[in-house]
Amino acid sequence: MGRNGIFSGWTRAGSQRVYVRVTTAMKERAASSNGDGLGYEGPPIVLVHGIGASSRSLKPIIHALGEEHAVYAPDLPGFGLSDFPIHPLDVPGLAEALRRWMLDNQIVSAAVVAVSSGCQVAVDLAARYPELVERLVLYGPTIDPAGRGPLRLASRWARGAVFASPTLAAHQVHDLIDAGPWRAVRSLKMALDDPIESKLPEVEAPTLVIRGRHDQLVPRSWVERVAELIPEAELASVRGGHIPGPRAAARLGPLIEHFVFDPQEEPAAQGGARGSRAGS
Repeated sequence: MGRNGIFSGWTRAGSQRVYVRVTTAMKERAASSNGDGLGYEGPPIVLVHGIGASSRSLKPIIHALGEEHAVYAPDLPGFGLSDFPIHPLDVPGLAEALRRWMLDNQIVSAAVVAVSSGCQVAVDLAARYPELVERLVLYGPTIDPAGRGPLRLASRWARGAVFASPTLAAHQVHDLIDAGPWRAVRSLKMALDDPIESKLPEVEAPTLVIRGRHDQLVPRSWVERVAELIPEAELASVRGGHIPGPRAAARLGPLIEHFVFDPQEEPAAQGGARGSRAGS
């Protein structure tokens, strides 16, 4: 099904159906390739949505990355239109499901771009299966140790609501209906219990850590700490909130493209955050 430049449909991961969004141009290229590959330069990009959301929330990023790259945005199991597991999956379970989907769809190495609590899934994947993650982009990584209480998290969400994109707010309501309140709450609790800080030092992929300047959910100090804990990481910021809407995604797209497809030379000394970038 194609609409507004995005094609969506089901793929497989084992016996489970996984709903995926790609650009219409990519779908058309695949249809005319006769099995000879898509012909894109550089690694494919796999987008990872936040827990409780779906790839609907990633449409602005899909558009921002344009038609020059292979971009996949799957719905994780239990969210969006993908099949539901019997029980909600914790962060390692979601990372394992993403790994299975990648391998079953011949994506053996990718640039993984994650948003919000999707960063926890991406970090778990990168830490345990480094061969699958060529480069890693974390936008608004959650959840910092100081924010793991439900009341503290709710307070931050409330402060950030004023900066939320109206379009994305409608997507979030739709995603909640799809997942069901019970599954969404259970999944959020498991995300709160996931110690991302213990996994960050195990990430081998070069990583770009990005914070929206109006993000009330992710403190600047935490984003800096994330970059410090990853052996090879750099920081960036863009104007935007916790989930990038169309305007923030338009600024985010060039940052991702430069980092993935035109990386700077590696620094002589490794360890900790190596630099900073800023989107206009």
